[in-house]
Amino acid sequence: MKQFDNDSYKNEIKRTEIMARGVFHSSFNNINNDSRLEEELEIKITKWKKDLNVFINDNNPYQDNKTELDIALKRLKNKDIKITEEDILNDLNNFSILSNDTEFWKNRLYIKNNLNVLKKNIISAWEKTYNKKNNDWLIHTVKERRDKFITDIESWINLLKKLKYMSNILRIKTGVLWDFRVGELEEEDISLLKRWADFINEYKDIEVICDSMGRRIDIEKSLKNIELKNTYSSTNKKISSKEEIVGIYFAKDIENIIPEELSLLCNEDSEKLFKLKYIENRLMCFDKSAYVFNNDIENIVKAGHRERKGDMIICIDTSGSMKGINEYIAKAVMFKMVMQALSENRNVYLINFSTEIYTCKFTRENGLEDLIKFLKLSYHGGSDIYKALYEANRIMNTSSFRNADVLVLSDFIMEDMPSNLADMCSKQKNNGNKYFAVSIGRFPFGYSYRRVFNKHWIFDIDNGIKEIY
Repeated sequence: MKQFDNDSYKNEIKRTEIMARGVFHSSFNNINNDSRLEEELEIKITKWKKDLNVFINDNNPYQDNKTELDIALKRLKNKDIKITEEDILNDLNNFSILSNDTEFWKNRLYIKNNLNVLKKNIISAWEKTYNKKNNDWLIHTVKERRDKFITDIESWINLLKKLKYMSNILRIKTGVLWDFRVGELEEEDISLLKRWADFINEYKDIEVICDSMGRRIDIEKSLKNIELKNTYSSTNKKISSKEEIVGIYFAKDIENIIPEELSLLCNEDSEKLFKLKYIENRLMCFDKSAYVFNNDIENIVKAGHRERKGDMIICIDTSGSMKGINEYIAKAVMFKMVMQALSENRNVYLINFSTEIYTCKFTRENGLEDLIKFLKLSYHGGSDIYKALYEANRIMNTSSFRNADVLVLSDFIMEDMPSNLADMCSKQKNNGNKYFAVSIGRFPFGYSYRRVFNKHWIFDIDNGIKEIY
């Protein structure tokens, strides 16, 4: 049975579409007409309509009655079938499911009226009752499901607004977070991200660290010279050709004289003027010429020079001494660094270290999901920064992170760095890689670490970020 044939039903569906679009556009009238959001809204509307139709077809309480009504109509139209009292009583039984007012028709049966006419009248009343009942149920169902759909749209818009708010704080394009979103994020996940975004907003100096990180690399150095072909067009006037009128000039070229000048020859008085202008070369003549178009191709060989920031390696201390406010600070800095890197199409390799190390690679495909998982982790155990730095150096020797910089987030409550590890880091620094450190707490680290790190900040909750060197 086709449910979309009912006009009132279709009007209610259209009203739902208008409401959904109205709620959306009134909420996002300041978002530069993002086509991705428009497309996602249309997908949601289409899915709602499809789900609605499936629900109605599966749950319509009048479906079986409509089938019996269709059978009765076919029997009435079939002239080969003789209408009997039993046939009419069967119709009345099905009609009585929709209405209690069938006694009138039973009484008419006993009067012995024309059975064909009686059956036609019964079916007409039955059809009218069915249409009203079915129509009322359809409209009620649409309105009921519409309320939930509009609520879902409002929740979705609420989610997008939170993502936009976080994008503004993180200073990344709004669409970046929308691109990262895989499926529908849980409200708990959004609240978690907003929690660190608010912290970043309070300590805006975190931006200083982000701007310092990321070695700039020349992409073209690893590529062969690129041959660029520039094609341009030019026009040259061809004097020998007279293909097109391009203007007027004064002369006595009879073949090019304009018609207005020739009209002077129509009478004796004006003819004298024509002869005078001819002698003085003052007759107006058409100027004709042609242009030749040349396509020239210039081959230019350029090495090209295009810079971008490289990938990042972040080592974050997850030892027990970091638990509490230090955890907030470290996760906030890491959150900002990861989001900014991914928004710039840069990968991030995370090494969280305690007594052991655990690694995770953030990319545009899985970045947000893995980041949320990490932000939910609790800090525990002892601290072994050496394993983390050994792993960072190992990763920098791979092709993927050869141009990466390293950031270490720790309270640096640990022993001096072994000389062989410091030498390993110095070798990487000679290749152009840089090491950055943020001491979480009030105190800087010792001299052995100064040999390794290019820049060092202290970040504590009371004083914010302070650059040491």
